[in-house]
Formats: sequence, C-alpha cells, structure tokens
Amino acid sequence: MRDEPAADDGGMRVMVAAVLTMSAAQLFDLGTFVAMTQRLGPHAEANPLVGLLYASYGYPMVAIAKVVLLSFVTAVGAILASRAAHPRVAAGIVAMAIVIGLMGGISNSAAIGALRVV
Repeated sequence: MRDEPAADDGGMRVMVAAVLTMSAAQLFDLGTFVAMTQRLGPHAEANPLVGLLYASYGYPMVAIAKVVLLSFVTAVGAILASRAAHPRVAAGIVAMAIVIGLMGGISNSAAIGALRVV
C-alpha cells in the first residue's frame, strides 16, 4: 500500500479560523446588544429590523436569528471555499460578517457609554 500525499488543507484551516473569528465578532455584537437594550431599551438599536424583532419577540428570537445567520454564512462560506474558483468570494463574505459584527458591538458599546468614539 502506498502512502498518498496529504491533501493541502491550508485554505480550510484559514476558513475555520475565519469562521471562529466571525462567531466571536457576532457574539460580541449580541452581548453588547443585550447590555444596551437592558439599559436604554430597544429604540437604541441602530438596525431597525433587529429593534423590531426584539420589541416583538424579545431576546430569544434575536439570539435565534443570530445563530441562523451565522449558520447560513458559515455554510455559504464552506461551500464556496471548497470550490477552487471561489475561495476569495468565501473569504470576502466571512470578512464582511466579521466587520459587521465588530461594527455592531462597537456601536452598541458606544451607545451605552462603555466606549468613547472620537
């Protein structure tokens, strides 16, 4: 039996790290959202859809929506990353989700006064 060369999975390792970073950024957004709405109410949320979702259904539905969106972005990213022609598109989608999560968390932190934005 011959040993076959190991497949190059360097791209998938980067994708796993990116998905973990995206998850952390989105959980940062969710955590600061909870703190902000407890202090200031749902009207403080900059995203009107999230504010409406919270006002109508509360925290559980916001958390469920966040998990569903994380799952969707992860699935799309994994599918695109596995295709040789689309790894940059996959990286771009996950990078946008990271930036969006960080921006949400930073804006929530600024709204509650935990972070000064200059």
